[in-house]
Amino acid sequence: MQKSGQVSPYFLYDLERFRIFIELSEQHWKEESIKYNESDIETDETTCWDRYQYRSDLSTHFQEIFPQYQKQSYLLMLVSLFEDYLNQLCHSLHFESEFCCSLKEYNGSGIERAKKYLVKVARVSVPTGTKSWNQIIDARDIRNIIAHNAGHLDKEVHKKQLQIVTRSSNLDSEEYARVNLNIKQVYLLEVIEAMENVANVLWRNTK
Repeated sequence: MQKSGQVSPYFLYDLERFRIFIELSEQHWKEESIKYNESDIETDETTCWDRYQYRSDLSTHFQEIFPQYQKQSYLLMLVSLFEDYLNQLCHSLHFESEFCCSLKEYNGSGIERAKKYLVKVARVSVPTGTKSWNQIIDARDIRNIIAHNAGHLDKEVHKKQLQIVTRSSNLDSEEYARVNLNIKQVYLLEVIEAMENVANVLWRNTK
């Protein structure tokens, strides 16, 4: 088990690797879209068959649909990384200080449970009133739309999430048969920065 003083630095390292992964993946889709648009079945039949199986309708997929699938997957992973980080911090503090109860014995779940444990049991100051913390909570709520509704927003059920989308210049929604969530790359980078800010505060507060 990591020592409590190691948990935040390891998480910050993971976030930096994830930022690089996002940036490289974005470049991959741009390059793949160019490669597809420049492909010619008649002159390069073998490559076109192996790579695209003669599909001639993938341009929108490479430019919009596939990258959006990936961005939504990124957000799922980011929020999971943050929740795991808080949980590991709670476990390490409990192991070192032998608190009255462990995180598993504490009521609740997810980010909220870890936050309450840190504040009420471990007596660690958590920056819950900050812009960064609120950005993370918004990201968690948007993540839930992806995890439980495949990125579809219901105008009646998901009013809270629709307000988050409206407030952010880097989230969008499009209505066809259903309302679909769209995530821009910069939104993911904003979430990473918010997580870094919170982790740095928690690192200082647990030294």
